[in-house]
Formats: sequence, C-alpha cells, structure tokens
Amino acid sequence: MYNSNDSSKITHIAGTFVISAKGSFLNGAGLGEGEDRNISIVKTFQDGQYRIPYVSSQAWKRWLRNTLIEETNWPQSEIKALHVNAKGNTDKIGGEFNPIEYPEDDLFGYMRTEKGSGKTTNEEDESVDVENGTDVENKVKGKKVKSIMRKSPFSASILVSLRKTGWKGRDEGFVHLKEGTPQPYTTEFYNTNLQGVFCLDYNRLGIFSNIGDRIELDESKANAFIQNNKIKIVQNGGKSGNIYEIIDAQKYRKERAAKLLESLSKLRGGAKQAAFGTDVSPKILIVAGLSCGNPIFNNIFTDDGKSFNLDTEILKEIVLDYKDRISTPVFIGIRQGYLTNEQDVKKLEEYSNVKFIVTTPINAAIEMGKLL
Repeated sequence: MYNSNDSSKITHIAGTFVISAKGSFLNGAGLGEGEDRNISIVKTFQDGQYRIPYVSSQAWKRWLRNTLIEETNWPQSEIKALHVNAKGNTDKIGGEFNPIEYPEDDLFGYMRTEKGSGKTTNEEDESVDVENGTDVENKVKGKKVKSIMRKSPFSASILVSLRKTGWKGRDEGFVHLKEGTPQPYTTEFYNTNLQGVFCLDYNRLGIFSNIGDRIELDESKANAFIQNNKIKIVQNGGKSGNIYEIIDAQKYRKERAAKLLESLSKLRGGAKQAAFGTDVSPKILIVAGLSCGNPIFNNIFTDDGKSFNLDTEILKEIVLDYKDRISTPVFIGIRQGYLTNEQDVKKLEEYSNVKFIVTTPINAAIEMGKLL
C-alpha cells in the first residue's frame, strides 16, 4: 500500500473524550418491554449484573458529521436514494462517493455494493440508477463488477457510561388535552459521564486505492479528476488498478484532520434535545499524534457517582509504553471544575518522560491541529 508519510511522523491521531450526560437522553432504544411498554428507554448493554447505557458510534459520528459541516460550510455529502429495483422500490442509498470535492466522504468513508461483485456480468442490469438512468456503469455485459467501498479513516467506539450503577432516572410527563383525561408518558434518562475513544488514520486521507474488486474511487470520477488535475496516480498497478492521491495532499490532509478535531471539541447533537437540552461538547478531550494505529487512551477514568477522576498513573504508564510511538505532546483538555483530581492532572505537565500540555478541550483540538 502506498504510504506518503515517513513512519517517524504522524500517521494516526488517537484520543478520547468525555461528555457530561447529567439528566440526558441522547440515543433511544424505543419502548420498554412487558410492564415498561409505555416507557421510552435509552440504549443499554449488559455487563455482568449491570445494565450500562451507551450511545452508538453511528449516532455520535452523525452528530460529528453535522457539526463538521456547520463549522466549515463544506459541501455536505447528503444521503439520498441512488437506485431502484424493477418494482420501483429504493434498494440503494448513499452520499456523493466523492472524497475529492466532499471532505466528509474522505474522512468517514462510504460503501456502495454491487450484486455479483468480483464477477463478470453476463447480462445487462434491468434496474434503474436514480442519477444516471439505466445502470450500466458497473454492470455492462462482459465487464467485471466492482463495488465502491472506502473504509472510514475515522474509527470510533460507542459512547459508554462510566457509571455502572446509580445512573438511571425517569421523567414522568403528561400530554394535556383540550378535552378528556391527560395522557401520561414516561422517559428513562441517565445521569452519568459518557466516554468515547477514537483513532484517525491520518495517513489515508487523500489516498484512494482502486486495486482489486473493491475500489475506493469511482473510476469514471477518477478519470475526470485526473484530467482536471485534481488527483494523480501514485502507484500504477496495471490491470490490477491504481492508487490515487489528491493534488497538494498534505495541505488537504492537514486541513481536514484539523477541522475534524476542532468540530469534535465543539460537538453538538443528540436525541430529545427539546426535552433534556444536553450540551454534548466534550468536557475532557485527550489527543496525540502517533506513528501507529493503536487507540491507546482507554480505561483511564473512574466515576463512582461521588468522585470523577482521570487516573494519572495509568495514563503515565500508557504514554511510557508508547513513548517511541507518540509523535506530539499529549494534549489534555479539561473543563475547569469537572474532574475531582484536577490538580493531579495539571501536575502531569511536570512529568519528564513525555510532554503533557493541560489546557481546555477546544484549545487542545486546535493546538493538535497546528502540529499536523
């Protein structure tokens, strides 16, 4: 695989963040079961004897995508119907599949699978492409079928509660009618801190592999971008395909990654905002540039409902283990008064083995972006 960066430089950006979800409902799981059938419940998973609330990575990454577009005014790769079958029903949806002109597609990836991928078609497709009329682009008779698929350079965990117990609350409400009896409804909510872990494959931004049966860049678009001097071939694989890189890749790579981090620090979104009005911007953001793809900043917080701490000893152990892979200072952005052991965290700046910079969450994202 083509690699445009030296291994000693930043190839990945790893981090973690914490949201204050006190009195919040951010990602629903529908209605409860049995006697709780009239209760709107939050998403949870079972961890031994404990029921743990969480927000799916799909949900919070959608918040991030929306925040990114709002903050940058970049063109949005809107999800739309792409294909209907012979019965007239939509069977494919997707965005623009254009990572050159839509940075969102470059950062978060996409997938458009084709029936019979990897095989040679024997007959023309009779279904309809919404944008282009008859679908002949990937299914011409005698042509090998290729799916368009870009694995997301931005990987992320679920947002999971740091409290195992004592997080659950219920809001009892009523819909008051002009006539008749008020109708009751109940909403479950949580009172906790939610942590997410992420890793951006910085080295892949602006690089698109069209090798084999799964291609990252639509071949017709690739030809047009080459003619318009928007991309170049950096590896010619002959019949196997090519690897392309956006022109002035380092500039675009830095801009897109920096804006993603800054948007994460200003994150907004979530379900039931009218009812619970939660600020989901991180109260803690830890981030660093690495020369490896390990999402290393995990299992470093404790929250028992009485105190909320960042375990500085575990954090020092992690950065010591990865000292030769950490390419930047470790930025620790914290909102003042949020951590019980805030003073211990600030003392990390005196640690001699790896440089820590303690600042605010937004400034941590901005300063990390400047080093790209």
